[in-house]
Amino acid sequence: MPIKAIIFDVDGVIFDSEILHKIAWEEVFTKYNITLDEDDYFNGIGVSDRDFLERLRKEEKIPAFIDFEDLIAQKNTKILKVSKNNTRMLPEMYEFISTLSGQYKIAVASNSSKEFITNLLETSGLMNFFSVILGRQDIIKPKPAPDIYIKCSQKLGILPQYCCVIEDSPTGIKAAKNAGMYCIAICSTLEKKFLLEADLIIDYADIKTVENFLKSIK
Repeated sequence: MPIKAIIFDVDGVIFDSEILHKIAWEEVFTKYNITLDEDDYFNGIGVSDRDFLERLRKEEKIPAFIDFEDLIAQKNTKILKVSKNNTRMLPEMYEFISTLSGQYKIAVASNSSKEFITNLLETSGLMNFFSVILGRQDIIKPKPAPDIYIKCSQKLGILPQYCCVIEDSPTGIKAAKNAGMYCIAICSTLEKKFLLEADLIIDYADIKTVENFLKSIK
């Protein structure tokens, strides 16, 4: 099927922003004397804030009396401040998206908050390239459920089989594939061994090869 739309994840795909999530969470957890190790944050890559917190609670790293919604609200406030002057757009991404926008409909679908996504896109000058922008608040079930990608295709007016998703995590890849979409995984945050369910895996340094590859999909 020829590709008609490209749907981007945000964290680790357009922006090197996983570290911003980590910084925001650390500031929140410090108030409660909660200390996490690098593996805890690593396991949170690509998942929603609630799923991240639920995993930590199951591992007894977050006390039962702490309200998740309060933690998430604090984290969302912190990350907007952290990212205000620190968008960390990945190299060559502006040119890449600009080029694709002249050939395909372009969208964003992310487990991050809509405010955070919008802030990054506006600050980096990318906002006008995107026809649809969806964040965690726009769906009930976050990735790995396919809901956000299905809703995105509906808003684009393009069937899932004509959409290509660019992801960087197994959570996102699973969501894209379950939505019936082609998925390209880029190795920016995780190693290739974590991304094997994608249709194509590329190193971030080869991101420009995606344009020609998309044209070859029939």
